[in-house]
Amino acid sequence: MRRDAGKLVALAILAVAALGLVAHALLYPFISDDAYISFRYAHNLAYHNELTFNVGERVEGYTNFLWTVILGLLLKLRLRPDVMARMLGAGFGVAVLVLTYVLTRLYRGGRADPWDSLGAVALASTAGFALWCSGGLETQMFTALMLGGMTLYFAERAGCVRWRLSGLVLALSAMTRPEGLMVFGLTGLHLVVSNLVGQRRLRPRLAELWWLLGFLVPFGLFFLWRHSYYGYPFPNTYYVKAGGAASASALKWGVPYLWDFVRDNKLYLLAPLLLLLLVLRPRTAWSRDGAPTATGARSAGSLSWSAGRARGTQTARPAFLWSYLGLVGVVYAAYVVLVGGDFMALGRFFVPVAPILALLLQESLREAVQRWPFGPDPPTPPASSWRATGACQRNAPRQPGGGHRRAGWRPLRFGAVVALLTGLLVANSVGRYGDNQKLAYYRWGLDTIAYLRKFADDRILIGRWMRRNLPRDTFLAVGGAGAIVYASRLRSLDTFGLNDLWIAHNMPRTGDRPGHTKSAPEHYILQQKPDLMCHQAKHQDWPYRPPAHEAQYWRSRGYGWVCIAPEGLRPSHYCCLKRLSRDLGPWPAETGP
Repeated sequence: MRRDAGKLVALAILAVAALGLVAHALLYPFISDDAYISFRYAHNLAYHNELTFNVGERVEGYTNFLWTVILGLLLKLRLRPDVMARMLGAGFGVAVLVLTYVLTRLYRGGRADPWDSLGAVALASTAGFALWCSGGLETQMFTALMLGGMTLYFAERAGCVRWRLSGLVLALSAMTRPEGLMVFGLTGLHLVVSNLVGQRRLRPRLAELWWLLGFLVPFGLFFLWRHSYYGYPFPNTYYVKAGGAASASALKWGVPYLWDFVRDNKLYLLAPLLLLLLVLRPRTAWSRDGAPTATGARSAGSLSWSAGRARGTQTARPAFLWSYLGLVGVVYAAYVVLVGGDFMALGRFFVPVAPILALLLQESLREAVQRWPFGPDPPTPPASSWRATGACQRNAPRQPGGGHRRAGWRPLRFGAVVALLTGLLVANSVGRYGDNQKLAYYRWGLDTIAYLRKFADDRILIGRWMRRNLPRDTFLAVGGAGAIVYASRLRSLDTFGLNDLWIAHNMPRTGDRPGHTKSAPEHYILQQKPDLMCHQAKHQDWPYRPPAHEAQYWRSRGYGWVCIAPEGLRPSHYCCLKRLSRDLGPWPAETGP
């Protein structure tokens, strides 16, 4: 029983971290307007058997295929997407905690101890990670699939699994977010380099070819279907965001977005811990069985940079994992900066690299605290005096006299570290929570969570009013094409072009705010003859009364201002331009000059 005490404590801490993450996420009960775009596609899939924004118009205005399809299938079962999205987000967030623990066990080998759950505690206590379990977006699903693929890749190299399924899991991640394709490419690059450096070969083995097919077959079929269904190789959002000066977006939005993420999470404190991890050789199962011994000879299985074989048990070297995590983490962060980041607070685009940072924090603190005061490692006994161990085995090796190779998990030190770390992270999260209860823009232009929640909630009220009071064939022109379109169920023109082919493929970039780089010109909108133009809506506490020249300008184009006042809306009036010749229920058609 005593031998399993460390593992039981570790699992108990992991369970508490999972519960804490769910409770933390409940502090942010919101659905963003962007999420309602996916809900719109899911609704049309469930009720019209079309993965479209407007029924009959095939435009791929989403980048989260697998997430949208899952919500659509659940909607067929009468499960509301706004509810299920938050439940799934929390569930995938818990899965990320579990995968972080599993990756730790694969990396450390030997016997489990409570330090293995420290990364999960850090993630659950971090505001940005908990927040994006909510919001209705695919962030945590993608993070779980990406980390699952990376964990399987490491397990495959450590000889812990028989089937190479990491390629398949990474294909699922690429069908959830386009960045999954980049992660697979980086994984393939790391595989080639590790084979070249560790085994002096470039020719792939049969198992590696199967791994490649595990990605190419499902993703290739998805890609062919997408091209045949929508007519383009990339989502429509790519054509909206592509083009123009990427360097300008990176400098104006990407670099500040990165700095906000670093500052919000105090990541500059990780720098000395990273240096410490580089100085202190990690004591893992590989270092016990495959590292050079005190006499300079290598024990069984240390012949490869990527993996070693210890009496039939394969175990990966620490450098293999850290080089892989470093490659993915650095390139992913650079990509986020290059595309300009996001317009929402608390680093949504950086959530997929959060488990890498948590693992770095965990292992740095473990090495520092367990080995203080620092000194040379004790000599390694001959390989023959050790029982075979590896990343896949549960029992830690014992020295001939019965003592453990490692000094144990040091409960008092561990408890102090957990209390201090959790306290600092919770205090930081309280500050971030307070910042995001304000409706004003967050620092240099990011939308606060309170603003995102109110924006979407207001437009749900407006959309529901339209659904009850307007004809079903009403045609809207909108800016934010999420909540108001989903709630109204009306055909709509997305003036930002995310769901419009002509805008995406013909308009130049006119802005650099992420997701808002293109917009429809007035002549194009008027050519479509929308019944209500809400992309220039006035939201205030009184009916909008335009100046005479403005009223005449729009009247000459066949439009006039009208206002609605749904119950509960604050400010109380939402005013749009109505096509004068159209009878829209509360507003009859106008005839004459």
